[in-house]
Amino acid sequence: MSIQIQKVTKSFGSFTALNNINLDIPTGELVALLGPSGSGKTSLLRIIAGLEVANQGSILFGKEDITNSDPKERQVGFVFQHYALFKHLTVFENIAFGLKVRPRKTRPSKEQIKEKVNELLNLVKMEGLANRYPAQLSGGQRQRIALARALAVEPKVLLLDEPFGALDAKVRKDLRRWLRRLHDEFHITSVFVTHDQEEALDVADRVVIMNDGKIEQIGTPEEVYENPETPFVYNFLGNVNLFKGRIQDGIAKLGNIEIETPEFKDRNLSEAVGYYRPHNINIEHERTSTDAIPVIVNHIHMVGPIVNLELKKQNDNDFIEAEISKETFGQLNLKVGDLAYATPTNVKVFLPEDFAI
Repeated sequence: MSIQIQKVTKSFGSFTALNNINLDIPTGELVALLGPSGSGKTSLLRIIAGLEVANQGSILFGKEDITNSDPKERQVGFVFQHYALFKHLTVFENIAFGLKVRPRKTRPSKEQIKEKVNELLNLVKMEGLANRYPAQLSGGQRQRIALARALAVEPKVLLLDEPFGALDAKVRKDLRRWLRRLHDEFHITSVFVTHDQEEALDVADRVVIMNDGKIEQIGTPEEVYENPETPFVYNFLGNVNLFKGRIQDGIAKLGNIEIETPEFKDRNLSEAVGYYRPHNINIEHERTSTDAIPVIVNHIHMVGPIVNLELKKQNDNDFIEAEISKETFGQLNLKVGDLAYATPTNVKVFLPEDFAI
């Protein structure tokens, strides 16, 4: 079931939570709504579910306009951050609940419900826990049961609001891999909300990055990370280094670095800011390029196979963050206080208006 969100706006008093949102989600796609607190992602999810009403705009499931439909009529499965399991019901009874409360005409038989629940328990790898109560389960197990309960009613769309937010890092990582595999098997159109960049990039087919009630960028995980369209996206999706300069004759002059920017050729002498990731830096002992920046190694921090370097520019005492492999670090044999030369690569240039909210 595809989802179309057309010109959706939502305000709470004088606060605009969503401002003219347009988004198409094809059938079977797993989409992440990613952004900081207050960006509007949960409001959008709740409007899709029918738990909130937009001030204007429409929501379509397939070709059907469900904007004014009751949540019960939308056939949506919703998974909350804090599980929302019934404490007095067993795992089996929690999963079966949505089927048992259906109107008599559409309610499956007891045997059909049992078969469906057992099928879902097998799907979420919880076969032996049918008779346990939520209090007897770990956080990760509870979230699996919450997801199985949402799938039991065979929803057209699956919505997940920070589904792993209450879990520790190791469990979160295991569960998001499991969710990816489950989605590949189930092929249900799914939308999940998260503020965790790694989670969104790891799980989703496409990522919708939101900020201040607007969509900043939509794309595959690789697209949004490697080709950020705005300074906000660049900053939000990982550590960045930046330096200021000016555009002159279609060339961004950022310190001693020059970058061709034909898209800005009519912006002569405009201010510009260059962005680049810590892993997009070449470190050498000798200066082999005019773009190389002389730096002093200020701090060294090893994390697994990655070595994080804090480098202080020799000319203005600003700092640069760099990430290199442990193998490269070993070859360079760098020590705190050493002079080195850092050459940024894959620099993205933005103009001042790109920073406007």
